[in-house]
Amino acid sequence: MTSLPLEWSFNPWRDRPLLAVAAASVTLGMCLLIASLGEPPMVRLILGLAVLGALSPVLSPARCRVDDLGIEMHGPFGTSRRRWSDLRRVAARPAGVLLSPYPRPHWLDSYRGLLLPTKNRDRDALLVELRGRLEAHGA
Repeated sequence: MTSLPLEWSFNPWRDRPLLAVAAASVTLGMCLLIASLGEPPMVRLILGLAVLGALSPVLSPARCRVDDLGIEMHGPFGTSRRRWSDLRRVAARPAGVLLSPYPRPHWLDSYRGLLLPTKNRDRDALLVELRGRLEAHGA
């Protein structure tokens, strides 16, 4: 069974502007706080990059693709890909749709799963589509 690829993009500055502005403000505030600590420049740089990296999902655009091979998300730090054979569950999250390798909620979901960002109004339709594709691939 071959199904058409499903592709979309998510830009937090367009789709969730208040959250993006809040994240940018927190990032700037944390970087200013880190700069005031008096640590060596390399330590300040690393800490600032860690803050930026942690908040990058709400600051940077992402492109997502669902096809017969699996799921792919292009983000600021490269591409994340999961094969259908590695996935067991699809779950709704406030920020989008989580695809997890665990059949039930697990504390490692946020590390091993893949969160596909989507607009709130599109999340339910995407959830139904992804559950159907996951079932079609044997999960």
